[in-house]
Amino acid sequence: MVKPDIHTLAHHLKQERLYVTSEKQLIQRLNNEVLKTAERLYRAAWIAKQQRINLDRLILTSAEASPAECCQHAKFLEDTQFVDGYKTLGFQESIYGEFLGRLRENPRLVASCLVAGERLNHEHTQGVIHTVFTSLYGNCIMQEDECYLLQVLRYLVEFELKDSDNPRRLLRRGTCAFSILFKLFTEGLYSAKLFLTATLHEPIMQLLVEDEDHLETDPAKLIERFTPAQQERLFGEKGTDEYRRKVQAAVEANEAKLVALVNTFIGYLKQNTYCFPQSLRWIVSQMYTTLARVERLEVGEVRTMCTDLLLTCFICPAIVNPEQYGIISDAPINEVARFNLMQVGQLLQQLAMSDADDGDPRRKSSLSKFDKMCVAAFLDIVIGGRAVETPPMSSMNLLEGLTRTVVYMTHNQLLALEDFVRSVTAGDQLREEDHLALETLIANVPQSRTTKSNSLELTPSNTPQLSPTTTPANKKNRLPIGIPSTLNILYWLFI
Repeated sequence: MVKPDIHTLAHHLKQERLYVTSEKQLIQRLNNEVLKTAERLYRAAWIAKQQRINLDRLILTSAEASPAECCQHAKFLEDTQFVDGYKTLGFQESIYGEFLGRLRENPRLVASCLVAGERLNHEHTQGVIHTVFTSLYGNCIMQEDECYLLQVLRYLVEFELKDSDNPRRLLRRGTCAFSILFKLFTEGLYSAKLFLTATLHEPIMQLLVEDEDHLETDPAKLIERFTPAQQERLFGEKGTDEYRRKVQAAVEANEAKLVALVNTFIGYLKQNTYCFPQSLRWIVSQMYTTLARVERLEVGEVRTMCTDLLLTCFICPAIVNPEQYGIISDAPINEVARFNLMQVGQLLQQLAMSDADDGDPRRKSSLSKFDKMCVAAFLDIVIGGRAVETPPMSSMNLLEGLTRTVVYMTHNQLLALEDFVRSVTAGDQLREEDHLALETLIANVPQSRTTKSNSLELTPSNTPQLSPTTTPANKKNRLPIGIPSTLNILYWLFI
């Protein structure tokens, strides 16, 4: 009687063992699929951001980047291949991986280096800022990287803006490390895209429906838009009182339309503050708290800087170019609509600067038609609440549980970063504690030949022709570097 029971038990145990083994194999396959999908996401994000930087380079600095050069650049990015860093770096791959991993985990040191590089006028500074975002912090796809970058931005407020003689002017130029990183961060932030779409889609569509005329408020420019025959037909004989009266009436009509449009945009801003990104709310609050402690800065001036940051670097670019932000995808924007969108954006920026001493009577006349507190109310909602030291965690983190273990950059980006760090270490712009930390960090990194450019160097002759490969599964101690062929992107494991 006992023997059959033992056989039954052994049978059940065997079945259970087979079931557990099958489930383990299934979980392992699913984990592998998740890792492969994440790897594809990292690579696609790297290429997409480089394409965006390339586009901005063409639009904003066309004198330095010809259309032909940018098109060639885009083609190389489309043909990007990723290869293991050890195929180019050999045994030094682990040394570079440790260096990048420790640098990534020290946001204060990253911020200090960027500020020091700017003060030294280092040639690679802007390229290194892009590398910090796209490679070191992986385009902030992962929550951990987002937290690190938010801390970098907070330290940049302290080291760069707080110590500046005129932080407002520094921000408005848009070329400082804080402005560039803030722009890169907001462009790729998913919650920012949701907020911009929810806030701007309806008012932009309303403007597109009413885009028959240029809403020009400068009388001289308004007249220039018409031929002499049209001017006489619309306004009468030039130089007469009737002519001046009708021109002024047209200007006032355009101003009235613009005021109505801008008020609509402001209304949607206030209406959708509930979905304003928590991470942006945190960094703006940190900026306000830090700069408000500076004795030479008035609280009103600090508020204006925060508003200006949100409008100039975040909201107004999306108003002027809604297609790039995915706000409008089903409606064409003609030249008239683009001009009117620019007028709306300029008026919003002028409202942010309405406390500045400006002798332009036309601007004062336009701004007098708005409630002076309309933009201030929006800022109050953003910076309201208790400021906390720790960056907020995303309420909807779809990649929870995943940890990024790879960094992607070209060989030239790596050389430029190394040259930048060595130059900053040799300079005299670092605080003593940061200088010691950087010296320790760079001590084991082998000396490489300096690179002459901070660009990607996307020519096949400048990068090795390496075939793509996957990261070995057993490299758990290092962060792989990846480099593409055609454009070879090195990748390797962080420590």
